[in-house]
Amino acid sequence: MRNLSLFGLFALVLLVSCTSGGEKPHQITPKEVRYELSGGAGHYNYAPSFIQDEYGIRYGYICENRDPFEIVDYVYLYKGIPTRNGYVWQPGTEVIAPSADGWDDCHICDPDVREFKTKWKGKTYTWIMTYLGVDQWDCNHNQIGLAVAENIEGPWIKFDGNPIVPYEGRDKWGTGQSTTIVKNDSTILLFYHSTTENGPYCMREIVLNDLDNIRLGEERAVPYLTANSYPAMSKDKLFMVSEMRSEGYDRSKIPTWVGDLCRVAYVSLDEDWITPKEDPWKEIHTITPEHSGFPRNHNPGFLTDTKGYLVDENELVVYFTPAVTGSDWLWSYDLWSATYDISSLNK
Repeated sequence: MRNLSLFGLFALVLLVSCTSGGEKPHQITPKEVRYELSGGAGHYNYAPSFIQDEYGIRYGYICENRDPFEIVDYVYLYKGIPTRNGYVWQPGTEVIAPSADGWDDCHICDPDVREFKTKWKGKTYTWIMTYLGVDQWDCNHNQIGLAVAENIEGPWIKFDGNPIVPYEGRDKWGTGQSTTIVKNDSTILLFYHSTTENGPYCMREIVLNDLDNIRLGEERAVPYLTANSYPAMSKDKLFMVSEMRSEGYDRSKIPTWVGDLCRVAYVSLDEDWITPKEDPWKEIHTITPEHSGFPRNHNPGFLTDTKGYLVDENELVVYFTPAVTGSDWLWSYDLWSATYDISSLNK
């Protein structure tokens, strides 16, 4: 079990001045960029959370619509089996849906799944899922909720105290697009997009091992990152993949609300990434239309182990969503991956 002392980390980063902002980025070209999976005609897939277990099986929790050509978000699971010819993906299975009423009765999306034991009403669960829920069709008033399961594939049960990270205002986007990293047996680190005063990108600690006694830590800004950013940790680095827009981004082409680039960057854990005086993030690579062949590349995420850490300290796998422009933009949302050899970063 990893036991990351975030308190010690914060104490250190608040004392250490950032000296890396002016360094030249360490560019690494992906060794492979490939198509992974699709929900089929009339379906979209995006906002991935991919984890790999001890047997090499990959579990991809993603956002997908249930009915062809109907825009209502559900959470689906795709299971990838390792073979000699690469991963073979089983058909997607719906695992959690919008509620009939309440805070998440329009869409639920942006799942993130982790292995983390928690007790609730006298029962122990081994897996948690944070997810975005929204109750307005204008997609404002997003909030972050929690579901639990005994097994990695479910069934998933929504926590009756949701949302765990609420948002009061109904005229702004809210909180969502969360990613968790397990700190220890009692606590998770939650990173997310927020339109609070600490936004657009925030994090907080949450003591979550007893759902009858959740302790929500202070929301803290993580500066120099875009709203749509997703982390993963190694033994000494925090990696971040962020959806971005190029200087030449054509805002006349639909969709205009997703980026054309996915930037991969990292910061050493002994650097100041919470209160830096200048941008501490070292860019590794940016996935562009030249790599995927598509004009839009967005909603990325990392492959991690079941706790939110790299599966292999020498390899980084990014899942992302390419898309076309024009009237068929939404139905082109499929999942691709880019794989990087990052062994040079460990020298």
